[in-house]
Amino acid sequence: MRTSRFLLFILLALFYANTVSAIIVGNQFTRDGITYEVTFMDVAHDGHPARYEVKFVSSNLAGALNIPETVADLNNQYTFKVTAIAANSTVPNATSVTIPSNVTTINANSFKGNNITNINIPATVTEIKDGAFSYMEGLKAITVDAGNSKYSATDGVLYENKTEGKYLSAYPVAKDGTPFGVGGLEFTVPEGVVGVSTNGFQKAGKLSRINLPASLKYLPTNQEGNGFTSATNLKEIKVAATNPNFQDIDGVVVTKDGKTLVSYPNNKGGIKDTNYDAPLSIDPTHAKRPGEYYEIPAGVETIKDGAFAQVQTITAVKLNDVKTIKKGAFYSVRNLRNVEISSSVTSIEDGAITGSPDLLSFKIDAGNPNYMADSEGVIYNKAGTELVLYPAGRAGEYSTLPTTQTIRNRAFYYAQKVTKVNFNSGLTDIGNDCFQAAAALKELTFTAPSTLKNIGTFSFYGTALEHLTIPASVENIGWNSFSPTKLKTVEVEDGSKLKTIARDAFANNTDLEEFKFLGSSDLEKIEKGAFKGNTKLKEFTIPKNVTTIERGAFDGNSAMEKVTFDQPAKIQTIGEGAFQGAQALKRIELPNTVTTISKDAFNTCKSLTEIVIPSSVTSIDPTGFQECGKLEKFTVDQNNPVYSSVDGFLLSKDKKVLKAFPPAKANTYYTLLPPTIEEIGAQAFYYVQELENVTIPEKVTKIDKFAFDRTAKLNTIAFLGQTPITNVDPSAFNPANVNTHDIQISIRKNAQAAFASNAFWSGFKQLGISFFEEVNGTGNGETEFFPLSQKAVMVVDTKADVFTYVVPKTVTNSTDNHVYEIRLWGDYALKDSPATSKFEEVVFKNQLDYMGLNAFDKADGSSSVKRIFFTSNNPTKDMSATKWEYGNTQHEFNSTLKIYVKKSVLDDYKSATGHEHAGWGRYANQIDYKIPNDVKVQHVFATFAREFDADLGIYKREKGGSGSDIGAFIVKSSNVFVLNNGTALFKMTSINGTGSNVNRYNYVPANNGVILATLNGSATPADFYYAIGEEDNAKYTPNAGEQNIVEGVTVKDKSIQSTAAAPLFGMSASKGTLLKIPATPFNMKVHKAFVKGITGAVGSAKVSLVFDDEWMNGNIHDGTGNTAGISDVESNTKKQDGVYYNLQGQRVSNPQHGIFIQNGKKVVLP
Repeated sequence: MRTSRFLLFILLALFYANTVSAIIVGNQFTRDGITYEVTFMDVAHDGHPARYEVKFVSSNLAGALNIPETVADLNNQYTFKVTAIAANSTVPNATSVTIPSNVTTINANSFKGNNITNINIPATVTEIKDGAFSYMEGLKAITVDAGNSKYSATDGVLYENKTEGKYLSAYPVAKDGTPFGVGGLEFTVPEGVVGVSTNGFQKAGKLSRINLPASLKYLPTNQEGNGFTSATNLKEIKVAATNPNFQDIDGVVVTKDGKTLVSYPNNKGGIKDTNYDAPLSIDPTHAKRPGEYYEIPAGVETIKDGAFAQVQTITAVKLNDVKTIKKGAFYSVRNLRNVEISSSVTSIEDGAITGSPDLLSFKIDAGNPNYMADSEGVIYNKAGTELVLYPAGRAGEYSTLPTTQTIRNRAFYYAQKVTKVNFNSGLTDIGNDCFQAAAALKELTFTAPSTLKNIGTFSFYGTALEHLTIPASVENIGWNSFSPTKLKTVEVEDGSKLKTIARDAFANNTDLEEFKFLGSSDLEKIEKGAFKGNTKLKEFTIPKNVTTIERGAFDGNSAMEKVTFDQPAKIQTIGEGAFQGAQALKRIELPNTVTTISKDAFNTCKSLTEIVIPSSVTSIDPTGFQECGKLEKFTVDQNNPVYSSVDGFLLSKDKKVLKAFPPAKANTYYTLLPPTIEEIGAQAFYYVQELENVTIPEKVTKIDKFAFDRTAKLNTIAFLGQTPITNVDPSAFNPANVNTHDIQISIRKNAQAAFASNAFWSGFKQLGISFFEEVNGTGNGETEFFPLSQKAVMVVDTKADVFTYVVPKTVTNSTDNHVYEIRLWGDYALKDSPATSKFEEVVFKNQLDYMGLNAFDKADGSSSVKRIFFTSNNPTKDMSATKWEYGNTQHEFNSTLKIYVKKSVLDDYKSATGHEHAGWGRYANQIDYKIPNDVKVQHVFATFAREFDADLGIYKREKGGSGSDIGAFIVKSSNVFVLNNGTALFKMTSINGTGSNVNRYNYVPANNGVILATLNGSATPADFYYAIGEEDNAKYTPNAGEQNIVEGVTVKDKSIQSTAAAPLFGMSASKGTLLKIPATPFNMKVHKAFVKGITGAVGSAKVSLVFDDEWMNGNIHDGTGNTAGISDVESNTKKQDGVYYNLQGQRVSNPQHGIFIQNGKKVVLP
């Protein structure tokens, strides 16, 4: 029966199993208010259909409970048949229950609850375990469908047809009996019934008498019960006088020959005797049951298994002539305090007298030839080699006799007061269930040298052990032997002979923090669930001889951070769910002996970032690494014959099948897949919760089962191919979990018709089409942008006819005004560009994340691009040739291309380390921050404009005193003045005083035209260079109301011409003066600037440039048309402090002699 243990099983299973979302056998899940446990999972194979089964566990639903025939798991991946009702299943609020027709098995103590009065058994049920309905406290009637050949019901009582005849299987707990005597209720088992099943009348609390027929042949029992266990009012069991097999003696059933006592009624009293009252040491207030003994009838030699199980009335028993006490004969006789074992007893079987908390010691007749009691009242065999029974009421510490070799099964069973046990050196075997439910047992010691070999099943189940050292001599630890306990640490001694850690041996020890092997170990197998549910266990070292880690061995160990395999390892199989739920595990490297990674082996390892797969692995289940949200990469040994990895993706050896997608690669902007793949394998993207988008390579022709199931955030699928994929498994986008109407399909424009006519893909949200926009000026050619997500586009083609092609940060689709970031430059993006598209420069003003193969090559392999500029502080992380591991066979850039970046990030670009991908290292010799040749000043003045911020002062800063210094100036529209002689004065203002976010006089914001002036010499040196400005994070904003009339020319040359109303002025490079642009078209070179004339200067034939300083004391235009000339020349024999200019308005830093302008006056220096 083991009611309490079964209940503990259920509670523990609920504790850890409901925390996982993938499913293996033994896991539980709750759907629609009903909890199920998985009992069987098998895919279709060898002609056998797929088989998935669960059992009903519990439900808190009120009213009528209808258990469905089938149920889907919470992931809607499997459809399970409900084939069984679990032991200790609970329905506390149900008033009725409908068992589905798929159910074949109903286990013990099913449907616990108080409200169900009737239950019907379907025709499909073929097995109902003993005591199946014993905890349905309100049950009054059981019925059976007519088609059931094994079970039937008469008058609400369940019967079973067995080979030997008809058995009474279950009497409803709340069913009334037939009145007899004064207030008595009885039930007579019908004639023809040959047996009463164990627990057939369990908890039939209304009956005080049961009558057995003459036909009865069988009354089976077990070590925890008989056919009438816990029938709390039962005072007598009467047997028909003509029954040839049994008789009753005063209501107690014995065999016909009177030699075996079979069943003692639960509520039958004994003979009152104060000699058997409880001693004051345990009953100082006389609250316990008064002394009441039962004397075994004369002639009885055997007390059958479970004969007195759970009897509550008697406190003592006199055995008289008894020779054999069978297993569990006196199991849990709660008030039993005295057992007098006579000299006649020759056999005491395992656990014969257990679970009596007031039984302080055993007394054995001194003349007994087979048994003795030690000084503590503990029963041993006569030789002292076997510890047989420990009195459950004895408290405190106990030491086994030095001669002890074996502790028998159930010897300390439910001894709930023992706190410490010291084992002798010669002990070799601790039996099954030995210390089970010894709830106060906290400590064990093993006298050295320990010879212990076996620790039996359930041996320390439910104890309070906190620390354990397993002797090296131990060869076997049985299943559930230390589960659950209070264990915090476990150590296995060096030289351990332990071969197997059995199923659930250390499971559900929620305080266990450390399990260590202190040296060598012979361990070969870790069985199912051996360490499951140990939520504080942080690391584990697998001994080198272990070959198999079975299903769920470490399932639910949420704190597990590290798993180490001792070398040289022999491990071959990682079982189903072996490390499922190891949420703290960050990395695992499997030994080169592992061949199989089973279903859900590393499922929900939420911290796992890398899995290293050796060459030996030949089988990886598609679910092996699901729900590992931080998994960045699979690293597969290059010699693996079945699998490979590229950029962290798990692929088939030929790189044609995507086996598993590392969830951490899901990118909100784009998610690219290896271009070699032709098939997206089963469950490749299963439960990748952060997957918002994916780009399907051109070669893909198949999408397999559940490939995109449970991708809750998926909103965009982009197809690089132009032909719709037709081989798509119906479950690939599992309709139970994925709404394809929420997913946008993105395609190239020329594939629109094919996808629109495809029945499957046209059913998605909408077709997103690549779009064309002019981003380098109207009329300069369109660029095709391909949306890969809701946020980002890839440049896939351009027809731009410019000199410098600028890639902006964003682009707006003019058809719907959707704004995208430009994050990718596609493979072969210029291969289809026309002959007119021959730009020499590309400026990336965006955060470029992906650079495609042969990025700037045309179809014939040629390229006009000579220079590229990256203004971003972050190097492109996905360099295609490196990302897809092409080696040196492919490249992004040709070897002659010059690459310019900011000085501050030069090392980041050039270094092969420090990046997610090291694709920049191969171009280190092509990367620089010094931009040469663009800026040439021949005679003091020049003009300049660039598509990016330009730092013109870096040359001076790096060269020091010898470096050429340049200032950048603008001309405000309000600062143009005309002298009396008609000369127009253009007042130049240093760039750093004209607006926000420019702090240096030699820093030119992007797309701003400026006049350059050399500040220490008349020309720039031949090696002059500048750099990309570092301050482009802040936008340059001119001061309010001020307009710069120096207009820069960027992207390409510009055709300009003066008009009478709007004259234009250009800088003569050779003369360093402004000249009026002719009235005919004039080609202004890119990256230069011109000055726009304004009213009042329209007719000026001569133009002079002057600086801010000149206006401090001089005469300026007064707004009325009256002007004053420059003052007469003033003789000055000594050079004064201040700024000097020549008569052309050019600043002179070290004037020597001649006429100059100072403070608005002409001066002569001799």
